[in-house]
Amino acid sequence: MSSKHFADLQPATERIGLTERLDEERRAILAQARDLSSDEIHARPLSSTNLSIGRIVKHLAFTEDRWFQHKLLGLDLPEPWRSVDPIEAHDWSFRSADLDSLDDIVELYDNSCRRSRDATQACASMETLAVHPSFGKKPVNLRWLLAHMIDETSRHSGHIDLIRDALGRQPAR
Repeated sequence: MSSKHFADLQPATERIGLTERLDEERRAILAQARDLSSDEIHARPLSSTNLSIGRIVKHLAFTEDRWFQHKLLGLDLPEPWRSVDPIEAHDWSFRSADLDSLDDIVELYDNSCRRSRDATQACASMETLAVHPSFGKKPVNLRWLLAHMIDETSRHSGHIDLIRDALGRQPAR
């Protein structure tokens, strides 16, 4: 990764540090998807999983909207998630990607990330609580949510690295 993409190594605040780190992971996801062909975005070269890069990126778009729009802000999920049975939405976010173009998947993820950035900016502090509880317990705060999304996004970035390797493509960052 070139040094121009590193977030501030000494961020002034926790919020800046977490949001910059999450944006680094989001940029990595987009970079790893944008240079692929239509066949490559949908390829499932690892016999032990049904994951494709397109499926992962669309799932990450759903994850962004689910956590930031629905859980944090308490809003209805935006399309395309709103039209899907909520119980099926998680699996649908993976399966339905097979019917989408690379451009559509990238645009969906990019828009979800933009909405998430806007939701983060709307929070007064890192202690801002989500409107809806999580895990059948209590609401998470913005601090937990940002850390969780860094973890979720970086984990899936690693999956994409493995798929790219199986496709004979170098990791793109």
